[in-house]
Amino acid sequence: MVEIIQAIILSIIQGITEWFPISSSGHLALIQHLFGFQNLSYDVFLHFASIFAVIFVFKKEIIKIFNLKNKENWRYFSYLLIALIPAIIVGFVFKDTIENLFSNTIYLGIFFIFSGIIIYSTKFAKQKKEKPNLFDSLIIGIFQAIAIFPGISRSGMTISSGLFRGISKEQAIKFSFFLAIPIILGASILELNNITEVNYFVLLISFIITLLVSIITIKLLIKIIKSDKFYLFGIYNILLGIIILSWTSLM
Repeated sequence: MVEIIQAIILSIIQGITEWFPISSSGHLALIQHLFGFQNLSYDVFLHFASIFAVIFVFKKEIIKIFNLKNKENWRYFSYLLIALIPAIIVGFVFKDTIENLFSNTIYLGIFFIFSGIIIYSTKFAKQKKEKPNLFDSLIIGIFQAIAIFPGISRSGMTISSGLFRGISKEQAIKFSFFLAIPIILGASILELNNITEVNYFVLLISFIITLLVSIITIKLLIKIIKSDKFYLFGIYNILLGIIILSWTSLM
């Protein structure tokens, strides 16, 4: 049973960690270890709430993309669809295996460190073009699929891979956030029917807090990336991963 205080804490954590490249799934799993409960469906609901923040912040750009009469928009939309394929395949094939990893803090620590190394490496990325092409979208999609594992940041992987491919900071951010919408909505549809242990008042409070915190976090992240400080999140992930592994070894 998710209590109101737990819900508030988890909602704030989700709103921050879903968009900052520090893995919301990893942080929620870690906090739930401390609270002593596991509720993957509730985690998915929090992700669902955070998606509305993307729609709010980028509403004009999203509406523009769906104007498929424009060839450029159609091409961009097709790139998003291609980037979704790897994550869909990995999600369906390894769903049960991935869910089991959430309860293992050793894997959690390893994945945080892995994510941190990738993100820190963006410090050396150089812009070579403005927008992604077909091959870029496939590479970003593969990195997004890797982020299904707990402790590996989805936004961290997609933004990092976009920067590695030489895409502009602004386009890497947008492509990453637009990709999140169908991925998280799809996972939500599969899991929302399983939320049986959380009352509606707690869900409402969780939704509102997650939405508001997510909007603030997205706007702050955009500023951080444009100021070339994105790589610093890699240091945080690496240190957290080391702390988790050290803590696990002492248990």
